[in-house]
Amino acid sequence: MQSVETMTEQILYWLSLDMQVRALAERLLDRFAVTVGDLPASAAHHHAEPGGLYRHSLEVALKALEEFEGNMKMEQRSDGSVDSFRSSRNRSRWQYATFIAALCHDLGKLFELDVRGKGETWCPLDEPYAQFGRRTKKPVASWRPEREHGAHAKLSSFLMHHILSRADITYIGLPRFVHLAACLSDGHSGESASPLAQTVSRADQASVEQAQPAIAAQPNNPVSLFLQALQELIENGTLGVNTPGAQVYVEGDKAAVVVPVAVAQARERLMARQIKLPPNTNLYNMLRNARLVEADQTGRSVRKIKLQGSQGPISLSALILPTDKVVPKQILSTLPPTHFEIDTEPAPEATPVVEG
Repeated sequence: MQSVETMTEQILYWLSLDMQVRALAERLLDRFAVTVGDLPASAAHHHAEPGGLYRHSLEVALKALEEFEGNMKMEQRSDGSVDSFRSSRNRSRWQYATFIAALCHDLGKLFELDVRGKGETWCPLDEPYAQFGRRTKKPVASWRPEREHGAHAKLSSFLMHHILSRADITYIGLPRFVHLAACLSDGHSGESASPLAQTVSRADQASVEQAQPAIAAQPNNPVSLFLQALQELIENGTLGVNTPGAQVYVEGDKAAVVVPVAVAQARERLMARQIKLPPNTNLYNMLRNARLVEADQTGRSVRKIKLQGSQGPISLSALILPTDKVVPKQILSTLPPTHFEIDTEPAPEATPVVEG
């Protein structure tokens, strides 16, 4: 994981083609840091740690700049204009607008936090978070229970007065400023007609997915609980491994967990402890995003495997997971050998599933 300092230097590197832009960006990053302080980006999802909102925002800004760099081209419209998002004219201005849009895409989350200190409640519209913190000393932040999922996406523009200076707006110019405002108003819609909004949306998703392995490693995460249940069921003999009619097949570093039967048994075991796993499709997506399941080329998590049964070849639907995440180490040496092949065709159970 890159440090905040490294990401900041990389962002400034991308913007350093025009030293005026670099100087503007340095000052804007300072104002952004003061505005969001050490607040988290979510309650229990991605970047939920102190300072998570700042880190996530830097990641999105860096990824958006990297994509922007690879998308420049000469483009001429019927009226002779060549000033558009992916054209070379006004390149540095479009680049700077991309940086600002990506960095500020989640500012609206500040409205979803209840921050209190010395009998005061912070209002994000009135002052940056750091200013409130200096005045009230050690404020306490919590997430508002009435917040609506995704509603923050359309609120970011209301806090831009803390971030943008007159120099920033003058530099990017009115056409880019209009696109920037529209991008923030669009929220995180990847289907927006605006190429700028699409770039920010893809960068946001990439940052969230990058955080998934760390999220999945948390003991109370559904992914961790599911893997723990599988290991317990294998250890007590409820799930068979490499035997006729088994629910798990292990070859080398790959474990094929037969679905839906093995998942149903893990679900039942956890339910006995009042732990409810998400629906199968959501669970499969979480495993894939955590880079634990081996998906096919279309992104489907459920695969077909072929192996030799007592009555001849058989085909099963399975999740392909790392062996060391599924099978307790102490029983690996006791397993009979087996061989299975992963089919390139999508499994029937996965065919109607749209995973995202």
